[in-house]
Amino acid sequence: MDLSILALLEEHGSLAYEQIAAQLNRPPDLVRNALVDLRNRGFVDVLRVGELEGNRTRAAAYWRLTDAGRAELAQRRST
Repeated sequence: MDLSILALLEEHGSLAYEQIAAQLNRPPDLVRNALVDLRNRGFVDVLRVGELEGNRTRAAAYWRLTDAGRAELAQRRST
């Protein structure tokens, strides 16, 4: 699943984990755990965005490739 996640992020730039799960037809919790593992390995990072709605802030997290993630994706594709 790691390769699929990296490829989706390369194609779309940044996505929420729910969007990735929907694209891959996988459970959101499984995708979120895979993203955390990819972040720990330096292949993705997370961009946190907050929107003000009335008196409350609605936070969202979008995942994106790092340079190391792009290199990993290129290496996996070449083998």
